[in-house]
Amino acid sequence: MKRINIYIITLCIALGATAQNPNDTLWHLLPYSKKGNAGIGYQEAVEMMKGKKPQPIIVAIADDGMDIHHPDLKSNLWKNPLEIEGNGIDDDQNGYIDDIYGWNFIGETTYDNMELTRQYARLNKIYELKPEAQASNPKEYTTYLKMKDKFLKQKREAKLYFEFFQIINEGVESIEKKYGGNIDKTTIENHKSKGKSEEMAKRMIIRYSKMTKSFDLTTMKKDLDEGFKQYDYMHNYAYNTNFDPRTEHVDDEYYNLTERVYGNNQVYYGKDFSSHGTHVAGIVAADGTNNFGAKGICSSCKIMSIRNVPNGDERDKDVANGIRYAVNNGAKIVNMSFGKGYSDFSLAVKEAIGYAASKDVLLVHAAGNDGKNNDKSDNFPYDFQDAYPNWIEVGASSWRSGSKALATFSNYGKTEVDLFSPGVDIYSTTPENHYEAYDGTSMASPVVSGVAAFVWSYYPDLSAAQLKEIILKSTVPIKGRVRIPGSKRKTRAHKISKTGGLVNLPNALHLAEETLSK
Repeated sequence: MKRINIYIITLCIALGATAQNPNDTLWHLLPYSKKGNAGIGYQEAVEMMKGKKPQPIIVAIADDGMDIHHPDLKSNLWKNPLEIEGNGIDDDQNGYIDDIYGWNFIGETTYDNMELTRQYARLNKIYELKPEAQASNPKEYTTYLKMKDKFLKQKREAKLYFEFFQIINEGVESIEKKYGGNIDKTTIENHKSKGKSEEMAKRMIIRYSKMTKSFDLTTMKKDLDEGFKQYDYMHNYAYNTNFDPRTEHVDDEYYNLTERVYGNNQVYYGKDFSSHGTHVAGIVAADGTNNFGAKGICSSCKIMSIRNVPNGDERDKDVANGIRYAVNNGAKIVNMSFGKGYSDFSLAVKEAIGYAASKDVLLVHAAGNDGKNNDKSDNFPYDFQDAYPNWIEVGASSWRSGSKALATFSNYGKTEVDLFSPGVDIYSTTPENHYEAYDGTSMASPVVSGVAAFVWSYYPDLSAAQLKEIILKSTVPIKGRVRIPGSKRKTRAHKISKTGGLVNLPNALHLAEETLSK
């Protein structure tokens, strides 16, 4: 699921996540420091490469699309040189008509289910109240029962929180209506509630003001609205087995995995449905020469948009075809800031990863935001136990120092996660000429993609496998004991990732130089 904004489940969670901020808006670009704000060393790298001319590298952003009109992105967009815009003809004969900025493999889809929902619905038809089927395939039936328990639990939780936010919003609206919007702390404390919704809203507002040590109803309403939108989606779409947008919104034969051409050329679907990809794209290649907004790591790079992630879980067919499209149209790096716990056609994705490897294309993937050990739980897609040398799995680090160096939400894994990269409070582009700071391994992954693109632009003779090895070997070791994400326990970073280190651009450049001079 690509939605990485970690919305409030309760007000405490929201406040705990936003109570502190880094000292620098673009902290992820700062030099490495043991004292915090441990960035990638961007400026040092720029100084190292002075007088050298980089070659353009195409980086594909496989995501929910991107705002191709954003002033910080439009100068660094990949534009298909063989296609004539708007003529309705497949000029380059690659099968995709008017694919100017990339391709959209999910058509008009905006919302989709979770993969858990899709797999539960599929197995439910086979096994529910069918003892013969249960007896003939006990292993899969056991899998179904576990899946059923998880699905029903998450479906109930989604309904509970959807109703919770609905009641709170109704209460806030009722209180505002009574006082004409003129509400201060004293007004709320003295308010006599009429009904459950007003009383719950009153308590929420008071708690918010106490924890923030300020009375900011506007900000709280924004948080509540985000929470409501998230659980509205989860209740009505994510865990709704009766909802299936594929037939209506995507013109394909879904179970035909050899089908490559479907969807459309529209890669931007507005601020509600392409904010994630726009943010990811800016981390990689926002214009760094215009002295405003965000600053990408590789401003000389060109970004290609692959729209294959809805609000919900991506589908494996679209993931595989997105990789193939990127490879066939010149991308050297594919950033994939998405993931899910279940898979329907993992072998199709595996074949696409192998295809990318055969064409010397690097794939960079976010490890996930569940605070889980990926060695023990699935996070699709993955590299199939190091089957290919062109895959980097990225966990998230924080701007904090010491034991808090890792993001509290980041997935990890001694076998499955390669390294950590800045992924908390990362400031970048968002649709309609805006900028925001997001959290997630979804942000950590494009930081690594940007580093890889920067290095490759100056050392184009490297292979994808060499570049991966350089990025991993050049990490800065995380010293001391760190808190394991999702836990209060502490350990050494090298015990919960392959390298135990943070991505570092100057180190990678030095090692690239050494590698090619041998």
